[in-house]
Amino acid sequence: MPLNIMKTLSVIMFLMAVSVASADPGFSGQQEAESSVEILSTDDINVRSYSWKYSATQGPWEVEVGLGLNTYDLDYSPVLFGTDVALREDTTLLNLGLTRRWSSEWSGLLRFNAYEGYSDYRSIWIAEFYQQFFGGFQDYYAPDPNGQSLGATLKWDYLPNSGSLALSLDLGRDEIAPGWSFNSATGKPEPGRESLDTVSVGLRLEQALNGWLKSEAEVTFRQISNRDPRFGARHSWAAVAGPVGFRIGGGYTQEAPSFDAMYGTALVDWKIQPEWTCHLGYRIYRDSGEIQASGFNALAPPVDSTELFAGLQWDRGDLSISTGVGLLKTDYEPLSEDNEFFGNLYRDRNWWTFRIAVSLKF
Repeated sequence: MPLNIMKTLSVIMFLMAVSVASADPGFSGQQEAESSVEILSTDDINVRSYSWKYSATQGPWEVEVGLGLNTYDLDYSPVLFGTDVALREDTTLLNLGLTRRWSSEWSGLLRFNAYEGYSDYRSIWIAEFYQQFFGGFQDYYAPDPNGQSLGATLKWDYLPNSGSLALSLDLGRDEIAPGWSFNSATGKPEPGRESLDTVSVGLRLEQALNGWLKSEAEVTFRQISNRDPRFGARHSWAAVAGPVGFRIGGGYTQEAPSFDAMYGTALVDWKIQPEWTCHLGYRIYRDSGEIQASGFNALAPPVDSTELFAGLQWDRGDLSISTGVGLLKTDYEPLSEDNEFFGNLYRDRNWWTFRIAVSLKF
């Protein structure tokens, strides 16, 4: 653990130096550089996410650039057949954003996101399963997952600094690691769907009800290739009473014919000193199990998860440092006979989470 923390701090300092060195002196408005490291870890799976973000304003324009690296380390252990193996994969990410403010009420944002590599640890696990099962056949080939999306948001600040309404549209395509199966007619393995197209629409309303209470609500629609639309809604409240702040929120997601999910978060933060703030929170999540798992024939069963987390932030205005830790528990229902192959993937786990971030404004 101490070695991991030292590596984390070294990466943050390096990324902050790159941020400052890359700052364009031609921008007359505020600039901000942020670096962060997040860790999700359990006994056989470790995920580390490194990110760097830079934003700058010039008149009515704001530009944002983000780079990221996700590193996955997994101890793959099959249930019924195959070979235990240690897996290591890296995923790189790029995020670009351009905002234009036309007036005190209206602004627009264009964004582009791309990644090269696996999107999560589960995809790596299942891809290894298919590689061990079908890798000896000449028709099998290794996956090359990647994705891009393009989006736009139109925002109306109908009450500047108090109320806003934002409409978002995103179009994306993901090249995924496909599932494989035997074709009984040819006697050869064939891949399943290798690309997914996604259309997402969101409408978000934010409203400050008075000087100490704020409400936010959002509805979403998402359409993925060959699937029924997925609808979602969430609502949250934030209140301040002196040095203490409270946040509570929850949401619901539904997709025909049989998927639904519910989630919620409660958080309390306390400004213990002018520059110091601490927080304590709790999250819950529950779903009914997957309908289709990103191109694989390996559906996840219903799951319940809970997380208790805490954090500390030091903020002097131009420089901010924050850190947080958490304990996450995932509890899956028993697997069906159809996906017992993935018993070591969809098993109950206790995770710990860690995050540290540094932000500099200049």
